Amino acid sequence: MPVHLRGPLSLLLTCLAAVPLGAQAPRGAQLFDAGDWAGAKAEWSAAVQRSDRDARAHYYLGRLALLDDDADAAAAQFERAVALEDTASDYHLWYATALSQRVGRASKLKQPFLAKHVMAEFERAVALDPRSIEARDPLVDFYSMAPAFMGGGIDKARDQAQALARLDSARGHLAFARLATTAKDTATAEREMQAAITSAPDTLRPYSALANWYAKDQRWPEAFAALDPYLKKHPDDPYGPYGIGRIAALSGQQLDRGEKGIRAFIAKPPKDAGALVLSGAWRRLGLVLEFEGKRAESQSAIKQSLTIDPRNEEAKKALK
Repeated sequence: MPVHLRGPLSLLLTCLAAVPLGAQAPRGAQLFDAGDWAGAKAEWSAAVQRSDRDARAHYYLGRLALLDDDADAAAAQFERAVALEDTASDYHLWYATALSQRVGRASKLKQPFLAKHVMAEFERAVALDPRSIEARDPLVDFYSMAPAFMGGGIDKARDQAQALARLDSARGHLAFARLATTAKDTATAEREMQAAITSAPDTLRPYSALANWYAKDQRWPEAFAALDPYLKKHPDDPYGPYGIGRIAALSGQQLDRGEKGIRAFIAKPPKDAGALVLSGAWRRLGLVLEFEGKRAESQSAIKQSLTIDPRNEEAKKALK
């Protein structure tokens, strides 16, 4: 998932397929947009029952499967969607997203072939829609990591980062920051992330990127501090306090603040928070509680994580 894909997956999940101007979105799309996942699934499942050649129905069922953290089911739905309608950029984008989640679970023998398939789907999405930021962004990472014989290369990665910068300045800076991190150029990486914050001061993504970058080096005070400016500006965004909770779960620091942030997120989750996100929130709450010495509560939280998403391997490890 190039690794970063799982993180930005909760943000990607908010992107909806475009509806032509003046057209009425189908009821299934309206329910999906409203966050009524059960209703949307019922509508689109019925549509597939009526006609297995309904590409849009397969696409939405794939999106819903991703919300349930079922990458295999999602990939099967998206594969059918692109087979029926090859010219829809979003279908290829989400097919690649589902496939990318399977790369880490595949055997080492299969990983290169699967990764190449993922790259090809992202490339097809860009070819169909050159302004697709969400398709270009992961290509930066694929090109930077893949060897030349698989279609990778640092020059191709930089070209994608430049294209991103023309479409969205902040996303471009973040792409260049990742390339700098890969090259172990820490000064440039930090400078690019700060530039991304300057470009998009009201968007959580660049603050989270900087916080996560500090966290990787266990620079915990700086990781917490990286999120504080956004929290002051947007106290009502539940993802901000949840970000504090994530760092608390990693570091064992600012535990009270972290627990409050995660509990607030769980109590009133955003509509785009599917099983993958909510299960992760409960797992991180369990880790925070463990640091606090509340072992029984910790075990209960992690069990809740697995109730929501039995596929959560990190929760399984934490429970043991």
